[in-house]
This record gives sequence, C-alpha cells and structure tokens, in this order.
Amino acid sequence: MQQVRREAYGEDIGQHSWVTAEELREDVSRLGLSPASRLLDLGCGPAGPLTFVVGLAGCRGTGLDLSASAIAAGRARAASLRLDRLVSLRRADLNEPLPFAVGAFDAVMSLDVILHLRDPAAIIREVARVLTGGGRFLLTDAGVITGPISDEEVRLRSIHGYTRFVPPGFNERALEVAGLRLIDGEDRTASALKIAGGRLAARLAHRAQLEPLEGSARFERQRQYLETVIDLSRRGTLSRRMYLAEPYPPR
Repeated sequence: MQQVRREAYGEDIGQHSWVTAEELREDVSRLGLSPASRLLDLGCGPAGPLTFVVGLAGCRGTGLDLSASAIAAGRARAASLRLDRLVSLRRADLNEPLPFAVGAFDAVMSLDVILHLRDPAAIIREVARVLTGGGRFLLTDAGVITGPISDEEVRLRSIHGYTRFVPPGFNERALEVAGLRLIDGEDRTASALKIAGGRLAARLAHRAQLEPLEGSARFERQRQYLETVIDLSRRGTLSRRMYLAEPYPPR
C-alpha cells in the first residue's frame, strides 16, 4: 500500500484522501501556523497530514478520529518521525460536541471529512467555539454538487459509509451562521481528479498483489469508486472545495 500511495500521490506523506503535500505546504501559511500555534485536525486518520504539517510548522497538533486503529497507527507514525512530544491523538466521534474548552486552538483543519458527518453545520459551530479570536479554520469538502448526478453515481461514490452531498453555498452559509467569516476559497477538484487517476493506475498495476489481500469483490468496488470520482470530477459534477475562515471580530 505504501508503494501504491507513492505512485498515486507522487509524495507520500501517509495521506488517504485527496490531500497533496503541495497543498499542505501552502495551507501552513494560510493557517498562520508558527511554533507557538495549537492546531486541531478533525478526522485525522493515521495522522499523515497532521504530522506533515506539525513537522513543517513546529507547532503542537491534536488529532481526533473515530477509528482506534487509525489513532494507533498515527501514534506510531508520530513516534517514528520524533514528533510524539508535539502530536496528541485521541478517539472522538465528530458527530458529537468537541471535547475541548472555548478558545482551545489557534487553528483547525478538516480535510475531506465533513461529507461523512451527519450534521456539518454542527461541527462548524463547534469549530467556532474552540477557535481563538484570531484563529483560522481550513476546511475541504469533496462532496459539493455542481452538476447533475445520478442515483447510481451517488451509490458508487458513497462506498465508504455515510456520505452527505451539499449544494454550492451550503458550507459558506454554515460558516456565516457559526460566526466565521470566509476569507479565502479555492476549487481543488483537480487534485481529486489527479489523485483518483493515480490511485486507479497504481491499483491496476499492482492488481496481482492487491486482489489476493483484499478479495476480488473489494478490489472491484474500489475500481468502480475511483472511476466514478474521475468521471464526476472531469464532468465538473461533483467538486472538491477549500474554505478558509476566521471568527468575526467582536462588536
């Protein structure tokens, strides 16, 4: 799987979604991170992007994820990179209130996770609560519907559990209602298209090794999933968007 990731992403930082190292390098400056910053990563998975950002910025990073195995892998990764004193990981259900005090973090990021949460507006309100007054929130959502999509395409795109697609403007309104001001935005569909194409090519190239490990049915589901992501991205029907927001100043 490490070989598949290297071929799919070009630069393997332990990521599992549509995140690239190039994006994250730029996002460090967008978030205003410094060694004094406290960063929260919502849905950190095995902490690939989180440890990458902490390594770049030298800040303290906290990651939340529902998967116990992902948290264990993330802790091992942080230790292997000698970042275990800066990185703290814990299990948490992001459909519930965040287990932190008001103003606990200077920056929050959530990368391609929000489409799997049942109430995106609720987690955005929680982000607004735990951010400091001058903090920043960087969100990516790969489930913004920007064209016609069929029920079969929805089914194929939703194989990784609960998946919620939203119309354009939904996330912008949720940020506004939570008291967060949108200060930057970007269409990052191209990265999803590139990575899906790379993952598909790598998986097909290593089919002889992967299929016995995963089973034929799972291998085929992943092929259909990636082909669907590629098609929807090329058509501009399902977009991946980045949003950067900060709290409104007190009146």
